[in-house]
Amino acid sequence: MRVFATFLLAGLLLLPGCGNGNKQDIMSKLSSAKTGDEVRKLLGSPSGYEASDMPVIGKMETLTYKASDGEIVVVLHNNKVFTVATGDKKR
Repeated sequence: MRVFATFLLAGLLLLPGCGNGNKQDIMSKLSSAKTGDEVRKLLGSPSGYEASDMPVIGKMETLTYKASDGEIVVVLHNNKVFTVATGDKKR
């Protein structure tokens, strides 16, 4: 019984990482997003975040979202969606 409870608890802890659905679901949600604020409103806080402020170019941000079948990476330039890419699940 303890082993079952341990696996159940572990499963419940892992579920929030897949809360946004699969890559196709997330890409569908992102199709209307034009700014970083809109992305965060649609998907919530990213699981990964990097930012740099470059002279002349401006602020670049990378938001990473976990999906059930991989991840989505959104690159922002001065808070505007610059590009969106998908990646496979790491093995």
